[in-house]
Amino acid sequence: MSRRSEEAKARIAVWLGQRASRDTGRIDRVCRALLQRLTALPPETDFMRDDWIDSDRGFDAEELDRYQRDEPSATTGR
Repeated sequence: MSRRSEEAKARIAVWLGQRASRDTGRIDRVCRALLQRLTALPPETDFMRDDWIDSDRGFDAEELDRYQRDEPSATTGR
């Protein structure tokens, strides 16, 4: 690609970022949605994703209470 097209893309990206950060009107929300869509990583290459969190496996209230009191649990075996 030529240098002119790269500069034009950079100017457009800066303009989109400025509009998206204001969030005062409809075009600002459209810019924000467009930026989120363009910059989102595919799930298979997103290193920040965690299977434990994605599957929504969490602690129940009793498990959390036992953990906070440092009592042994069935899963950790401490």
